[in-house]
Amino acid sequence: TIHSWSGIGIKERLTPYELDKIASSEHTAKRIRRTKILIIDEISMLGPETLSMVDAVCREVKQSTLPFGGLQVVFVGDFFQLPPVARSGEPKAQFVYESEAWEEAGFTICYLTEQFRQEDDAALSVLNEIRSGEISERSKEHLLSRHNVRSAKHKTSTKLFTHNIDVDTLNDTELDK
Repeated sequence: TIHSWSGIGIKERLTPYELDKIASSEHTAKRIRRTKILIIDEISMLGPETLSMVDAVCREVKQSTLPFGGLQVVFVGDFFQLPPVARSGEPKAQFVYESEAWEEAGFTICYLTEQFRQEDDAALSVLNEIRSGEISERSKEHLLSRHNVRSAKHKTSTKLFTHNIDVDTLNDTELDK
């Protein structure tokens, strides 16, 4: 993950001492110095403070005032998806594009407009409406028509869980079989 790559781990903030300690780590510093292009996938899940810490570490290791120490940075993700997870008791998480590091870097934004994962036009329309938060009656009817419809091809349904422990329990049960 970007957390381990940059050496920040699970920290929420970096003190000057911690920044110096990370930059002094031979393993981390060598990895960052050898990097030419930093690609971060699922950028919508990264919080602004984390991006700022990665920026600070890269600048410190590369001894550069340029954003991310002069590394070429490529972010991939969809901000219509889930925002970063806020810790218990914290206010709603902010998106990474609200960070100073993002603003200072002056990224070029590229939007992909062609859909490759979905060939069913009706389903694609429903997904796009859900993504934008504006669901038409036609889409609602389409979703209701699929309620409890079983596929002859697929004997079991995909199960979604909100907690890892539930996923682990199901996985362990199936592995035991």
